Amino acid sequence: MPYFDTTDGTRLFYAEAGPADGRTVVFAHAWAFNSGMWNYQVPAVIAAGMRCVVYDRRGHGRSDVPGQGYHLDRLADDLADLLAHLELRDVVLVGHSMGAAEAVRCLTRGGDERVRGVVLSAPTTPFLLRTDDNPEGPVSAAAVETARTLMRRDIGAFVAATSGTEWFGPGYQVSAGLSDWTSRQFVDTPLQVLLSTNTTCINADLRTELTAITVPALVIQGDADRSAPIEQTGRRTHALLPDSELVVIDGAGHGLYMSDPDRYNKEVLAFANALPH
Repeated sequence: MPYFDTTDGTRLFYAEAGPADGRTVVFAHAWAFNSGMWNYQVPAVIAAGMRCVVYDRRGHGRSDVPGQGYHLDRLADDLADLLAHLELRDVVLVGHSMGAAEAVRCLTRGGDERVRGVVLSAPTTPFLLRTDDNPEGPVSAAAVETARTLMRRDIGAFVAATSGTEWFGPGYQVSAGLSDWTSRQFVDTPLQVLLSTNTTCINADLRTELTAITVPALVIQGDADRSAPIEQTGRRTHALLPDSELVVIDGAGHGLYMSDPDRYNKEVLAFANALPH
């Protein structure tokens, strides 16, 4: 299996498939998940004649579990290190949920020279935490502490409370097996990693950085997303980006990449194909 070492010496897992001379789509997964969440996107990208790269964030999946490096700058640098390791150009970055924040920070830290366009999928941007200067933030400090208390006590109970119908959206259903597999990715992530990256995700303020993005962007989200409500995340993100389009999928929740993969893949590939080479 392929691995690479980041600039701080952490060993990360990645996988690639598709033609080497095609446009490359690089996927950054959600908080608490791993690269397996993109199983229903990889075949579509390859069938479209593009190269596909997925990877496991540090502490997730098959990557190393270091005791540090879970702040957003380091996570964004991990993504930039992957692009450099594979010597990628003409890249379309797709970041889901927390992965969207990593993609944005990667671009604003200098990674945009390798990137042609970015897809922010059910993003946690621009800023989740509700503060005095961010009253639109969907998450209060009290709610954060309640969630973290439950995670520390019983991660299975936390997953049960935040998955199922709420995850995929009332307009969509998936099999029990697929739902259980999704939950298992969450449960298998070390608790220390979950808590560290949760803090990073909640406190990531990207309001100013979004206005500095120079590449075209697609924001795609379901209007029944309860994990990152679209009015406080996707629509605000779209409004801050200089060059973006917004696609809203009716009835879809936070897991729209899996509950409606045909529509999701169609929109992502249409965006990728429309970018100049």
